[in-house]
Amino acid sequence: MAIKKLTFDDLSVPELYQTGTSEAQGEDLFPHQERLEKAFNLALRIRNEGYNVYVCGPRGIGRTSYTLKRIQEVASSFPKPSDICYVNNFEDPAKPKCLVVPAGWGKKIEDSLEEALNFLKREAFKAFEGKEYEEELAELTKEIDKEREKIFSDLQEEAKSYHLMVLFSPQGVKLLPLFKIESAVSEEDLFKDPRIREEYQKNLVQFEPVFREYMRKLRELDSSFGEALFKLRSKIAENLVNKAFHKLSEELSASEALKDARAFINDIKREIVKNFHLFIEWEKAKGNLLAQNSLNRAMNIFRINLLVDNSETKGAPVIYEKIPTLKGLFGQINYRAEMGILYADHLSLTAGSLHRANGGFLIVDIWELLKNPYIWVILKRALLHKKLYLMGGMMEEIPVPHVGLLPEPSPFDTKVFLIGDPYLYYLLSTYDEEFNELFKIKAEFDPILPLDEVTLQTFPKIVKKIISDENLKDLDVQALNELARYSIYESGSLKKIRLNLDDLKSLIREASIISKNEKILKEDIKKAIREKIFRVNLIEEKMRELIKEGKVIISTHGKKLGQINGLSVINLGDYSFGKPTRITASVYPGTKGVINIEREIEMSGPIHSKGVLTLTSYLFHKYSGEFPIQLSCSLTFEQAYEPVEGDSASCAELLAILSAIAKVPIDQSLAITGSIDQFGNIQPVGGIKEKVEGFYRACKILNFTGKQGVIIPVQNIDNLTLEDDILEDIKRKQFQIYAIETVDDAIELLTGVKATVFHKKVLANLKKYYEISKEVPTKRRKRKKKTKSPSS
Repeated sequence: MAIKKLTFDDLSVPELYQTGTSEAQGEDLFPHQERLEKAFNLALRIRNEGYNVYVCGPRGIGRTSYTLKRIQEVASSFPKPSDICYVNNFEDPAKPKCLVVPAGWGKKIEDSLEEALNFLKREAFKAFEGKEYEEELAELTKEIDKEREKIFSDLQEEAKSYHLMVLFSPQGVKLLPLFKIESAVSEEDLFKDPRIREEYQKNLVQFEPVFREYMRKLRELDSSFGEALFKLRSKIAENLVNKAFHKLSEELSASEALKDARAFINDIKREIVKNFHLFIEWEKAKGNLLAQNSLNRAMNIFRINLLVDNSETKGAPVIYEKIPTLKGLFGQINYRAEMGILYADHLSLTAGSLHRANGGFLIVDIWELLKNPYIWVILKRALLHKKLYLMGGMMEEIPVPHVGLLPEPSPFDTKVFLIGDPYLYYLLSTYDEEFNELFKIKAEFDPILPLDEVTLQTFPKIVKKIISDENLKDLDVQALNELARYSIYESGSLKKIRLNLDDLKSLIREASIISKNEKILKEDIKKAIREKIFRVNLIEEKMRELIKEGKVIISTHGKKLGQINGLSVINLGDYSFGKPTRITASVYPGTKGVINIEREIEMSGPIHSKGVLTLTSYLFHKYSGEFPIQLSCSLTFEQAYEPVEGDSASCAELLAILSAIAKVPIDQSLAITGSIDQFGNIQPVGGIKEKVEGFYRACKILNFTGKQGVIIPVQNIDNLTLEDDILEDIKRKQFQIYAIETVDDAIELLTGVKATVFHKKVLANLKKYYEISKEVPTKRRKRKKKTKSPSS
């Protein structure tokens, strides 16, 4: 058994630095993050599927900056990813094709295509006005005319044998009777004679099959002329197209990786030959801007959409998507209005961050991502299937006339780093089966670091980096020590320090505004801390007002039976503070045991109920060796209007009960916190700093006698990161803090009675309660017999 009275030296933080930040060299450092570093080392080396990373830690600790730093250090050593292009699908234009080519080739193909199209615009018209084309066309026409004349001649000769003559006119071919006449006769007069008419009809019927055969030959001749003319034009067009694409075709034939690009260029060459009239019309449309724009749009089918150009990329791309949206991540189809219809083609496709990060790294905040759950679902699908689909957006959902597209998905291979907190990580790993499959690596930050030499050397460099980035004033040596002290207090332990970059940045920024000197002084840091607390502690001040006015009843001097000052913490999310609470116990003979009033009215949480049951177990273990305990006890937190949770008051509750049993009053100038086990050992609890400060403030506003203090578990000494005013009163011995190990230590401090003597009093009174409880049933039985005797 040991009671330790803590001194100023036990609780104060010594001066850690001898110089300010002016002499420090700012660096972006993350000390004592071995777990994090090992996770990143594995993630950046392994390329297997599913080894994406969840970067876990509290907001403001530097999750994003560390992730960017680590990835950018190695990204340049990774291979440069391929370019992604979308091209027209000549078989089905509504389904553009994805063309993946080595980095830099996308831009080269795009430029070469544009050069080829410009060449054809200039040369197409000339090619069909050149000497070669004219000579071949004349020769072809001459041959066709010669064959046509022969067919006409044969037709006329054949017609004579049927006494018919053939006349060719603009209205067509006519067959008339063949006569030797000396004067002109009109056609009407010729057919007035019925004999002539009858003979003509007979000859015409006989000649009709022969005539049809000759007409067929003429049609075939016309068709062969058309085919020959088409072949001639196609030959000229092919020669010109091959000339336009000669250089590009040779360059593409140099690598097997460009196989798909070669096939695409061959398709384009065939389609240009089919649509060569567009280039011929271009020259004719000179001076007509509207016509040329229309022709240029028609030529878009031969152009490529360079969606992702990695020609200037060094190594693997690193993309940080700060505000992820559906279109921002997955790209989109941009529709344009034409003649009342929303129109889109393969050139209307735009890349998203996932396209640009393909073959590299994407960093995204999971909280921002989950604001639209649909994004999360599609991202998982892309990671699972290694395919990335372009999003049409809401245009596919609304009843507006439009040309819908279904682009071919692009291959997808990106390592994703999610930035999030531990709470969301455990939720996803528990309820989302695909999450564990896709994010096999957890890289977790530890915000609480040991206060060792490494941390002490690193801290000024981190602060200097913040000052340089934010263009703030430097800290003098005392201000730097005060900032370090603040970080130590935030850690909740005198042996550790909490490094949260956002918190440090905010405090230095506010102190820089407050400061009226060239450097930030100690008082500037302290004032910034006080003002930060003042902005959020309205409820704490209102609570203190209630204590001062006596509406919340707290005793800070004198002695009382069955009453003790317990300590609780109220957490408001952005601020927490301590509040002393009266705990009272009333005992009397009976068999009900300890009645937890909060539990009876369902205001007691499970942990608090467990604490009360534990102290009940202590009572039976300690005192029921000679006789069974017969006790009824009511236990409550006075003026508690909210649910009670936690077991940190179990020691105080036990002492209130023992005081009531032993009839020994408790010193109200002391408050106590601590959990107990079944054997009376004191166990550490949370919120020590707030609890001690809460009782200290209550004493200050009520009746500060200089004899008040707080009893805490010995294991919590390191957690006493107290404010300067409390430390000064401890130094002047105006406020006491005691560290204890067992309930017996607390008994001696709170009652002034030796523990052995105190336990004897408790035992003696428990025996009295036992004797009383034995007598009550006996008397009742005797009374029952007397009442029955008259009736018998």
